[in-house]
Amino acid sequence: MILIRIKRKGGQITAVTVSGHAGMAPKGEDIVCAAVSALVQTFYFSLQRLLHLHVTPDIRDGYFFLSLPTDLPAEIAAKITLLAENMLIGLDEINKSYPGFLQVSEE
Repeated sequence: MILIRIKRKGGQITAVTVSGHAGMAPKGEDIVCAAVSALVQTFYFSLQRLLHLHVTPDIRDGYFFLSLPTDLPAEIAAKITLLAENMLIGLDEINKSYPGFLQVSEE
């Protein structure tokens, strides 16, 4: 199962942790893992390319962690939140289509 943990402070997302594997199919053939990876990576690359936010994730096999700064201007923080909510909508839709392979929690 893929576990996704979102940390928030005052509504602002401060960290994203993704760990595990869906286990729906063999490695390289698992569409749930591929879909989750695509959404999470798109979020990260959007932060870099669209917002010019230089953050460095911890990426390993079956693991992604990204801490976001909390001292950003309100306009940038709102854009980060919008991008993150977009990612969460996609994850929710994957979970509806393929229940039991991922779990999203928020703190």
